[in-house]
Amino acid sequence: MLPVQRRAETIGLLTRRGVVSVEDLAAQLDVSLSTIRRDLDELERQGIVRRVHGGAVLHTEGEDAPEKPPAMREVERQREKQEIARRAVQLIEPGSAVLLSGGTTTAALAPLLAEVEGISVVTNSLAVAMQMADLQTDVIVLGGVLRRPELSLLGTLVGIGLEELHLDHAIMGVYGVDPRSCLLGASAQESQTDRLVAHSADRLTVLADSSKFSRRSPHRIATLETVSELVTSSQAAEEHVQTLRDQGLVVHVA
Repeated sequence: MLPVQRRAETIGLLTRRGVVSVEDLAAQLDVSLSTIRRDLDELERQGIVRRVHGGAVLHTEGEDAPEKPPAMREVERQREKQEIARRAVQLIEPGSAVLLSGGTTTAALAPLLAEVEGISVVTNSLAVAMQMADLQTDVIVLGGVLRRPELSLLGTLVGIGLEELHLDHAIMGVYGVDPRSCLLGASAQESQTDRLVAHSADRLTVLADSSKFSRRSPHRIATLETVSELVTSSQAAEEHVQTLRDQGLVVHVA
């Protein structure tokens, strides 16, 4: 189990129970006490948990960070992301070369790709690659600078790798969606890489849960004209879905 997955499990247990001990977590996750302590230290550094004697509780004070860490986002809207993933896998053609970007929504899609016959998968996400390690699917991992919280690879090397490939279909998650104009990124470096992903294939599918439509950022990835289709859930506000459709975008509601 990857550290980000282990920490997501920890947050899930905290969400259900309110408080957990180091010993309970070690037993539940089948790891050492020292590993759990390091995980809790990292989650506390990220502002997700607060350490207490012998364990931890969820941190509830203060303002949210502009973008929550992936361990927290993985357990948030989990059912919504799984619904989006189940709809998205139906859009992938057998035998195609598919690029899957990093992110918790695309990570929900990765295990489902075994259902599609004969595809090859390209990704700049180590988390996605690890999820697909046991699947009988060809996987190509792009190089780049490691963004540790996301386990994604960013920068110029991603673009160099993409220049050597022919891709039929790019599937990506984004930080935010402005229904009137464009896709939004969390940071300049991440947006630069996502821009390369967005223009790398003949077809671009964006996966966006309902929270993405309320986010704002100065970092633009691409205009809506670049997007072939967008997959969201029934929890997305109807006004946002309609605005996207008014722009001429195909929207699938899971």
